[in-house]
Amino acid sequence: MVRPPTSIKAALLGGFLVIFTVWLASLYYLTERLTESQVQNAAIHARYAKGLELLFAVRSQVLLGSIYLRDALIGSGQSPTAAALRDQLRGLQREMNQELEEYRKIDSLAEGARWARLEDELRDYWAAALRLVTLDAGERGATAQSRLETEVIPRRDVIVGLSDEIRQVIAGAFSREQEELAMANRQAHRRIWNTTVLAVVLGVVIATLSTWYVGRLEGAIQENHAEVLRNREELKQLSGRLARAQEDERRTIARELHDEIGQALTAVDVELAVAETAVQADGRAASAVNEARTVTHRALGAVRDLSQLLRPSMLDDFGLPDTLKWYLRKFADRTGVRTEFIQEPLADRLPVDVEVCVYRAIQEALTNVSRHARAQMCRIFMQRLPSSLVVTVEDDGIGLQKDADRGGSPSGMGLVGIRERVADLGGTFRIEGRAGKGTRLTIELPLELGGGA
Repeated sequence: MVRPPTSIKAALLGGFLVIFTVWLASLYYLTERLTESQVQNAAIHARYAKGLELLFAVRSQVLLGSIYLRDALIGSGQSPTAAALRDQLRGLQREMNQELEEYRKIDSLAEGARWARLEDELRDYWAAALRLVTLDAGERGATAQSRLETEVIPRRDVIVGLSDEIRQVIAGAFSREQEELAMANRQAHRRIWNTTVLAVVLGVVIATLSTWYVGRLEGAIQENHAEVLRNREELKQLSGRLARAQEDERRTIARELHDEIGQALTAVDVELAVAETAVQADGRAASAVNEARTVTHRALGAVRDLSQLLRPSMLDDFGLPDTLKWYLRKFADRTGVRTEFIQEPLADRLPVDVEVCVYRAIQEALTNVSRHARAQMCRIFMQRLPSSLVVTVEDDGIGLQKDADRGGSPSGMGLVGIRERVADLGGTFRIEGRAGKGTRLTIELPLELGGGA
């Protein structure tokens, strides 16, 4: 038993959805890790650059302050006044404090004691420098030189040394953070590879199961298809046998009508003729007998027509063209639809099965024309090709309709019978037409496949 297609689609969709979810999760994780890694890397570089910049500013401003003090102590004519020098030193101190505050925003000053000592030394350095520039002119000289050598220069050297130590600490922290970031990236890569391997394994498993299931399904479908073909072939053979049995039954009934009932009616007519002669003197009796003979003649004509319609004996005696000409005359007389038969002369008789098939197809087509087409004219073309016979029936009626009112539509039982007959002989059947443009029915039968009934 073949599982419904919805379950197959659901299974395949579920499997591929799992693979897609795994890949999507892997992609999301990779994107997040890359973004986080870039942010961390940028932060590490920013802290490192800012720390180096701060240390460089500390060194440069401390040295610049020392230069200002030296110029003041030299006492050149161009040296600034004590107030101006004090303002310059305080400006350098403010800039230094601002640099430290900005660095605290991006780093918590994890170097701890060294930064605290550096800040203390900086405060002492600026305080000593400010005290030195506030000395009176009389106190300058040996006193100023002594304070410069004992209070300012040693603190400057300490600050320079601490900045070197802190720079090394910052460089070491930068290297450690870079290593930690590289390790985190390697772990992310391993997780991504693991996720990729998992997705590939799931894909292989799902593909294997899908291939196995599809193969099983294909086998079941092939078995069902083979069974359908066998059933179709059996139905085709059965249809052919039924058509032949129907023809045999029609032939038998037509012969019985012609021979038995026709002869019986002929005998009745003869007896009535004798009776009519005998009662010639009695006018009323003669009239009654004459009326009975008229009814008998009509019944005899109806029996003969019915016999010919069921299975015309002239089809066996004279062949298809003459039978069709006779049938078309009868059809035109009966329905009022003009008919025209156009054919190429046939050098010899057609196979019996082909003649019967063509006759029944034209008979059914004309029945549809009379009942549904509302046509005024109908043409039949018959052409013999080297290996086949082509027959076309055209009318100028209302054409094929979409509604079910017209029995001659492609789904009509009559046309189904024609199609079955044609298919049984290995031929092709085609019907075409448009609303208001008439209908054309074409059949083509291979002559080499025809056989006797």
